[in-house]
Amino acid sequence: MTPQTRLPAPRRITASNLPLVETNTVKSNSEPGVEVLVDTLTPDPILGGALMRARVASSKKVPTSNDGYGNIELDEVPGIGIVLPGGLNVYYLDIAPNSEGAMHRTTSTDYLVVLQGTLSLLTPPKQFDVIGGQATYGDPVETFCKPGDVVLQRGIMHALSNRTSEWVRVMAVVVASEANCVPVEGSGPVDQPKTVALDDVWFQ
Repeated sequence: MTPQTRLPAPRRITASNLPLVETNTVKSNSEPGVEVLVDTLTPDPILGGALMRARVASSKKVPTSNDGYGNIELDEVPGIGIVLPGGLNVYYLDIAPNSEGAMHRTTSTDYLVVLQGTLSLLTPPKQFDVIGGQATYGDPVETFCKPGDVVLQRGIMHALSNRTSEWVRVMAVVVASEANCVPVEGSGPVDQPKTVALDDVWFQ
């Protein structure tokens, strides 16, 4: 059972340019004022409550747009809400104590900044097969990620787990990527090897 004591709700501070006002005193080098909005984000449970996610920002394209001010609406993210196709998705992710994540891969480049607790990054140690929907990689490699660490995930198979008695908090910046492809060594000339595209996948 997930402990009831969770991390405090995070705050989002949004700073945007305010419009210039047309007056007789406006000059060509006039600069806009800045609006600063502070709000407390409400984490939503996902995957049965073992994960709590509080969305911060999103953009349907990169480069992003800084037009407008006031409350900036978040874009709808398909599926489980990780990858926004063609754009980016930013959110806090809290991982409950003593919880195991599902091994998966998405078509994205992910930047995970550990803010609190010790995150266990689990990855397959070697090439493996999937038989009857089950992965055959055996025991995964466990990498401990401490506060201040940044995990750069480049379209890899991975699981995010918390094997401690305290909650873990991560800031995730998920950027949609080109299709994940890997070369097949020995399949052709060294400079033109065969490549295999890697689909999005989730293992239970």
